[in-house]
Amino acid sequence: MDSAKDLSTSFSTMRNLALGSVLALLLVALASGFLVYRAYENSGRRVYVVSQTGSVAALSAGNDAHTPYEARNLVRQFMQTMFGHDQYTYKANLDAALPLIEGRGGRRIYEGFTRGQVLQNYERYAARNVVTVDSVLVDMSRRPWSGSVYIKQRIFIGGQQKEPLPLAAKFNLVETNRSDANPYGLLITNFDYIPYSPQLTREEQELLQAQEADRQRRLQEAERGLAPAGAPTAPLAPSDKPTTAPATPAN
Repeated sequence: MDSAKDLSTSFSTMRNLALGSVLALLLVALASGFLVYRAYENSGRRVYVVSQTGSVAALSAGNDAHTPYEARNLVRQFMQTMFGHDQYTYKANLDAALPLIEGRGGRRIYEGFTRGQVLQNYERYAARNVVTVDSVLVDMSRRPWSGSVYIKQRIFIGGQQKEPLPLAAKFNLVETNRSDANPYGLLITNFDYIPYSPQLTREEQELLQAQEADRQRRLQEAERGLAPAGAPTAPLAPSDKPTTAPATPAN
C-alpha cells in the first residue's frame, strides 16, 4: 500500500515537472520570437537613401516620421539650389530643386527665370548668384504644416558684388514618397512670395563702398589715359552705374 502511494506521488511529481518544463519552453520560445520580431522590425525602420549628394537616414513611412529639423533642411536645400546658380550649374541646380516642390509652384518660378532671361544674363555678364538662407520657420504642430523662409541673394557680375537682394516666401508641406530625388519625403506646396526688406549689415555696406571707390578710381584712371593732356575729367554720374543683374522672379 505504501509502495502504491509512493509510486503515485512520484508519478504526479514527474508529471508536474514535465508540464512545468513544457510551459517554460513555450514561454522561452514566445519571448525569443517576440525579441526576434522586434529586432527585424526596428532594423527595417531605418533606411539609408544614397544619392549623388550623399546618404540620408530615413525612417519608415509613418505620420510621425518627419521632424522640424528634416523639414527645415528640405526648405534650405530647395532655396539654395533653386535660386543659387551660375551659367554652369543653372540646369543641374534646377533639376535638383524641382522635385522638392509641387509642379505648379515649380513651373511658376521657372517661368519667372525664363522671362527674366536669368541664364542669358549669367552668360552675358559672367554672373553668378549665391544664396544665403537667413532663417527657416516651420510649424508642424498642426496640419497642414506651414512655414516661411528668408534669404539673401548675392549677385556677382565679374568680380563685383551687387547689393544683396532679399527674397522671402511662405509655403505648406505635405508628405510624399521618399526617393533619390526627394530623400526627405516632403513636398513644398502653395509657395508664394512675401515682403522682406532687411537692412544691410555693416560688413555689406563696407564691402559695397570699397567696391564703388575702387570702380571710381579705375574709371578715372581710364579716362585720364584716354583724355588729351590737360583736359579735365568729369566725375561719374549716378546714372552711369551698371544696374544690369540676373533677374529674379517678382512677387
